[in-house]
Amino acid sequence: MFTASKILALLASLLVMALLILIIVTPRGEADTRSISNPSTNKVEFRLLHEAVSGHQIIDGQHQKEVLRVVNTIPEALQPALKGTEFVNGCHPWTTKELGSCAYGTYDPHGWDSDDTHGHEWANTIWISSQAVRTGKVPDVVLHEVGHAVVHNLFDDCYFPQQAEVSVKELLLQSFTHGGADPAELLADAFVVAFSIHSDDLHTHYFEDFNFEASREVILKLRAAVWLCSK
Repeated sequence: MFTASKILALLASLLVMALLILIIVTPRGEADTRSISNPSTNKVEFRLLHEAVSGHQIIDGQHQKEVLRVVNTIPEALQPALKGTEFVNGCHPWTTKELGSCAYGTYDPHGWDSDDTHGHEWANTIWISSQAVRTGKVPDVVLHEVGHAVVHNLFDDCYFPQQAEVSVKELLLQSFTHGGADPAELLADAFVVAFSIHSDDLHTHYFEDFNFEASREVILKLRAAVWLCSK
């Protein structure tokens, strides 16, 4: 005889299975890429920004239009995490200081500067370097940084059915524990695998550097998490 608790557990399990089936039957090459309603303007000006320690120019702007063109191909499923996010063609000041070079991409929710202060006017920005554009890898770099934004904005306070004691973020990070790699960077690379609208020569820097490959099950779990947490 089924008890009420057993019936509820069965229904929850069926819900998760339905979500996974829904995601599995969506062809990767046919991802919804409707434009983001309010993309950033072509000209970005942060008056308080100064030249980074490495000497790199902070706001390049030369490829701002190309960055925004790619931004408008971000799958709709990921867009709820990008409310108010501004995309900048340039070298993020704090990351540039830390690396001594201009990173391909940086997601900065807090507005960090090269002097280790935060709360500056470029909080909630994604920075894409001109080098990333010139190498033709900008679609994957954008998806990687958008992945960081999704994890930060949607996964912290979201829970899978019957696993309410641990957030979606923590559960997913457990799947990306691998050697000396930062699980957060591997998870961000998984967004490229899960949501790229092209299939040729994906740019997954951390997967390649640490010889990591996400299983189909993990990618499906990631896509299910995006579906669940963006509602």
